[in-house]
Amino acid sequence: MKLSLKRHLWAGTLAFLLLAPTLAARAEEGLDLTARSFVIMDAKTGVILLSYNPQLFLPPASTLKVMTAMYVLEHLKMDDKVQVSARAAAAPPSKIAVKPGEVYTVEELLYALLLNSANDAARALAEAVSGSEEAFARDLTRQVRQWGAYRTTLATANGLPADNQYSTAQDLALLFRKAMAYPELVKIMGTKYHHIQGGRELRNHNRFLFTTPLAVAGKTGFTRASKHTYVGLFRNNDRAIIVSLMGSKQKWADLRPLIAKGFELEGAPIAKLPPLEEKLRFAKNYTGKYATAGSKTKLRRRPKVAMGSAASVPVKKKSKANKKKSRSQED
Repeated sequence: MKLSLKRHLWAGTLAFLLLAPTLAARAEEGLDLTARSFVIMDAKTGVILLSYNPQLFLPPASTLKVMTAMYVLEHLKMDDKVQVSARAAAAPPSKIAVKPGEVYTVEELLYALLLNSANDAARALAEAVSGSEEAFARDLTRQVRQWGAYRTTLATANGLPADNQYSTAQDLALLFRKAMAYPELVKIMGTKYHHIQGGRELRNHNRFLFTTPLAVAGKTGFTRASKHTYVGLFRNNDRAIIVSLMGSKQKWADLRPLIAKGFELEGAPIAKLPPLEEKLRFAKNYTGKYATAGSKTKLRRRPKVAMGSAASVPVKKKSKANKKKSRSQED
């Protein structure tokens, strides 16, 4: 019993000693984060300005969809037509509820993929390129390694949990820098709202687009296994940085100081970013640029954003079953 306790104490001490230099490095930079890994990259040169566990293998969640979008554009045109299969329509949430037999353009599905993080759109696009999602994942793995992401292996087109699927913060930053060379992807990921057939309005999950003019484009991700992931581009005058984040418990709170640190290291410091992302409320059945907390006007046209405290907007309570289900779904 005593021997077992000593072993546990020794193992804990060893783990702390191995981790201590990295924790100290983060402390010296004035960062207090929950993320397991991050990279801040100069967007113009590709030079890494600051990193923490940049080559740690972690599940990428929906940041994988950026890779999917690039590979799709290498093989299909924006106005190509894609017919939805039953398997694509059956993808788990998040999704836009496409139906078997429906036909969409590649452009519509890319907007659904990158704004709403639609897993059904990801499968439909993968099948259009490679015949099946499995074949697409194998093809995409080979491609991203040719692009220089040597530590990335993929098993899906959407980032849902799967065996043998992982990437690194360094690979995510490298691939996102490449994605910014596609004008179509810059436009799509920089779009707040977009309409597709059937009167459906898509909303970008990247809340920085709604809170700071520094944000150019980005992609969020979440599963219970991966925690929060993110990769995005930010620009301050003639300086631009890419920030990738993996394994975060609170991505917006982790990302704000990383953005500020990145521009500080670029010699273009910015003011501390306020915590606006947590205060955004996307309420249905309202219209206008923002739905102000306490407003009594109800104009039913489009979802919009509210900035205010969490207590300022009533939230519909979820059942325990729904809460458990929502936590397991992909962002």
